[in-house]
Amino acid sequence: MKYVLIPGRHHLVTRFQAAYLKNLLAQYPDAEVVWAVTSADHTGTQRNPIAGARRLGMIEAVAAVEQLPSQVYLISNVRYRSNFAHYLIEEIRTQTSGRVDMRPDNTIVACSTDAVIAQYESLGFGIATVEQESRAEMPWDVVRRIIARGPEWSADPTITEAMHPVCKTLYERYAVAELVQTIYADPLIGSDDGDITLSRDYTSYRAAFEDNAWRKVNDFADYVLPGKILDVGCATGQTIKLLGERPELFESDFYGVEAARPLYEICQQRKTNGEFGDTNVYFYQRNIMQSELFKPASLTTVITMALTHEVESYLGHDALHQFIARAHDMLAPGGVYINYDVVGPDDRTKEVYFAPTSDDGENPDDLQWELEGDELAGFLGTLSTAARLRRFERDFRQDEGDGIVVRREYVDGTEYAVMSHGDLCEFLAKKDYLTSWRSEMHEKFCFYSHEEWCEVLEAAGFVMTAASRRITNPWLIENRFVPAGRVYERVDGSLNELPQPTTNTLLVAQKRTPYDA
Repeated sequence: MKYVLIPGRHHLVTRFQAAYLKNLLAQYPDAEVVWAVTSADHTGTQRNPIAGARRLGMIEAVAAVEQLPSQVYLISNVRYRSNFAHYLIEEIRTQTSGRVDMRPDNTIVACSTDAVIAQYESLGFGIATVEQESRAEMPWDVVRRIIARGPEWSADPTITEAMHPVCKTLYERYAVAELVQTIYADPLIGSDDGDITLSRDYTSYRAAFEDNAWRKVNDFADYVLPGKILDVGCATGQTIKLLGERPELFESDFYGVEAARPLYEICQQRKTNGEFGDTNVYFYQRNIMQSELFKPASLTTVITMALTHEVESYLGHDALHQFIARAHDMLAPGGVYINYDVVGPDDRTKEVYFAPTSDDGENPDDLQWELEGDELAGFLGTLSTAARLRRFERDFRQDEGDGIVVRREYVDGTEYAVMSHGDLCEFLAKKDYLTSWRSEMHEKFCFYSHEEWCEVLEAAGFVMTAASRRITNPWLIENRFVPAGRVYERVDGSLNELPQPTTNTLLVAQKRTPYDA
């Protein structure tokens, strides 16, 4: 045998693994170990908390101490495929320009996971079943115990006796255990992508965010204070890019915090490409609610754009208020918090009568509740506004149990959908998000009006500035709200048409200084 292939995510190496491989190599003295580190391009998620480069370094260090002849290769994450074993072997062969050519006649696979074993056996490879033979603890099991043990993990002999001592040293030197524990304590980073939602269409999201960023940034750029500037939920880094081009902010340090791995990776790639120019910019994949990245009173500006409604929608009211308090704590006296987001109408609790357009699409009885993905998007695109409202009534916040409430009422022979103005605006703002319908059905826009937002920030200790204002997006009104139908309030038995509502809020709030009255 020429190679012993050991595929896996390799977030830790155990004493057992090292001893097992040494014994295996004693049987094949001319062989060397090929470590395939899978999902090596993923980091900061619960499935892959440790960066691929750190995992590679850990393996190399163990191999050097144990004198295990080894080669280590980083394998990028791919979606599940039944021929992953073939893909991995070909990937290593390609990376080495054919030098490492693993075949059934020259390679044995060291693996203890049944599903993975089956793939390699189907290709004709022999298997060394590692932990299966003695029921030894697998590396990820040790990682799980480190997570559960918390800060005292290194004092637990059952953990330190299981993990290789080199791994323990590296876990302590680079605070790897603390990193993994933090990620597992984070309510946002629960999926492979680390996003707040599992149903986001990133291509559409990125395009929409970057197309609109310049307009929104122009609305608040003059209020950004130079110094240390934090963009929470920075998405693709476009806000930082635009602000970094302003001469008055040239000497500032910009920090972007993004929980979603795909968006964080875009930020890092843009930085590598030089898209931020000479701007001092730093990106983190973190949830600011769980991470002490910035000391109290250390920032001059905190920015959130299209973020606070997601905190409210997915984490709840208390979490939103905790976030506002965190922003206040991080700001230096006189620093500003800028929040640009969707918002409810001023009269969001008022009962309104909505006459939805019914001739702009089909009005089927069967609304195809079972459809998903592209089929759902295509079907929604065929519906009239009136039919889409019926679909929205059932889908919106169905899982959370706090959706919209609609009743039908006839006035002078015309049927109206009667609901609160806030509930109607939830529908009008979301009805055309066809490709991201499932994701949007979880997100609340109208939980506060502009005035209510100001009251919340003042209660948190901020002083609202004159820069704060209501914003009505004219394109949204003209292309989404107006064609959808007419909106009325009932006054003394008559229906009076209402003006178009506010769609966004710009909140510029300042932290008090010792000199404020």
